[in-house]
Amino acid sequence: MKSLLIYLLLPVITFRVENANHEPVRLMKPINGKYQIAAWATDTLDAHGELKIPNQDKISGTYEFQYKQKTYRLYVQPGKDYTLTISKDSVKIKAKDDEGQLALNRLAFPFYQSVAMAWYKADTVYDNNKKKVLTEMEQHLQPFRTLLEQQKINKGFYQYAEKLIKVYYANMLACTFIMPMMKLEFSKDSTRYDAAKMKAISSYWQDVFAVADPHDTTSMNVNTYFDYVNYYDTWYLGYFLPGSQGTYKRSTLADEYWTRKYDLIQPNYKEPLRQYLYANWIYALTMEDGFQPFVLDWFRDFKTAYPQSPYTTKLVAGVDKVRDYQEKIRKDFSTGQQFVENYSTITSFDELAEKFKGKTVYVDLWATWCGPCKAEFAYNKSLKPFLQKNGVQSLYISIDNDAADKQWKDMIRYYDLQGYHIRASPKLMDDIRKLFSTNKGLAIPRYAILKDGKMVLDNARAPSDQEALYKQIASFL
Repeated sequence: MKSLLIYLLLPVITFRVENANHEPVRLMKPINGKYQIAAWATDTLDAHGELKIPNQDKISGTYEFQYKQKTYRLYVQPGKDYTLTISKDSVKIKAKDDEGQLALNRLAFPFYQSVAMAWYKADTVYDNNKKKVLTEMEQHLQPFRTLLEQQKINKGFYQYAEKLIKVYYANMLACTFIMPMMKLEFSKDSTRYDAAKMKAISSYWQDVFAVADPHDTTSMNVNTYFDYVNYYDTWYLGYFLPGSQGTYKRSTLADEYWTRKYDLIQPNYKEPLRQYLYANWIYALTMEDGFQPFVLDWFRDFKTAYPQSPYTTKLVAGVDKVRDYQEKIRKDFSTGQQFVENYSTITSFDELAEKFKGKTVYVDLWATWCGPCKAEFAYNKSLKPFLQKNGVQSLYISIDNDAADKQWKDMIRYYDLQGYHIRASPKLMDDIRKLFSTNKGLAIPRYAILKDGKMVLDNARAPSDQEALYKQIASFL
C-alpha cells in the first residue's frame, strides 16, 4: 500500500487525444536522458483517450509520441507534471514551460536529403546553399533564444532545442555537396584527379562539423543524431576520408553496408558514444529483417563489453527474431511450398500465367529487402484457409537478383509461404516492369489475380485488407 501511494504521488506525463479511446500510440521514453531508437514501444490509450506515464526520470530528456503518423515531443524534467493534448486541429500543452513545448512541436524536419538535393538542383554553388542552410537554422533557433531570455525555458531546455536543430542542419548542409563529392576521382594517377576539388570538399566537411560535431556526446539526446552519424559514417568516414587517403574500396556485398558501419565505431568513437552506437546499429539491423547471422555475434560481444548496459533489454526481441530465423531456415521445404518448374527460363508474364491455366491464382510480388512485403506475410495465417476453401492458388514472385537466391529460399521457409514460388529472370523482370510500373516505377508489395491463365486484375488488395480482398477474389470464382 505504501509503494502504491508513492506511485500515485509521482508527477505524471499525460498524452491525451480528444475523442479517442483504446487506440495505439507509439512511445519513446528516453534512457538516462538519451534518445535511443531501440526504446520505441507501442502502448494504448485508455477509455478516456489518455496515456499516463509516471515521471520517474532523474535526468531531463525528451519523450516522443507517435499517433496516426504524426510525432509529438515533450521535453521532460524530473519532478514535473506535463499534459499534451491533441485535437483535430490543435496541440495544447499544460506545463510551466508550455511556450517552449509548443515551439518544439512546431518544429518540422522534412527529410534532409530531399530538401538538400532540391536546393542543389536549383543552385549548384555550395556557398549559396550554405547560406540558405544557416539562415533557416537561425530562424528555427531564434524563438528558443527569445524564450530563454524571457526565462520561459531554462538553459537545459534551450541546449536540447539547439542541439536538435543544429544536428539536423549539419546533416542537411552535408547533403548539399553529395553530388560533387560522388564525382571526385581519388586516384592521383588519373587525368580526372582534381586537387582543388578535393580541398574544397574537405573544407565543406569542416563547415559541417562547425555546425554540429558528430562526436559530441550531448548529441545522443536528440532524435536527429542517428541520421547524422549514419550519413557521416557513410560519406565521410567510409567514403571521402579513405578516398582522399587512397584506401577506399567499393562495397560489393549487401551486408557490407552494415558491417562497415559497425567496424567504424571502435576506431572512431569513444565511450559513451561507442556503446550508444553499437546498440543503435544492432537494433537497426534487426529491424531491417535481413536476419543476418552475424548480428548474434554482435549482440554477444555487446553483452560481454557492456554487462550493465541499459540498452540490452531493448535489443533482445530483435535478436531473438534473428535466432529464430536461423533455426527455421535449417528445415526442409514443406510439401505446400513448390517452385514453378524451370522458373529461370520463363521470359514473360503471359508465359508464367499460362502455367496456371484452369486455376484462380492470387499473385504476390515481393523481395527479400522489402519491409512492407514481409509485414504483409503476417496476414497469411488468416488468408490461407480462405484460399484453400475456394480452391485458389498462391503464387509468390520474387524480384530479387541472383545474389539473393539463398536468402529468398530461406525466407520462404521462415515466413512459411505456402504456394508456388518463382524468382524472376532478367527478361521476366522487364515484362513485370512493363505490366506493373507506374510513372514512379515499380512499387512493391503488389498483388494481382490470375484466372484461367490470364491476368484479370493487376492491382489487387493486400492480405491486410482482408474483407476487400476476399470480395475481389470471390468475384472471379
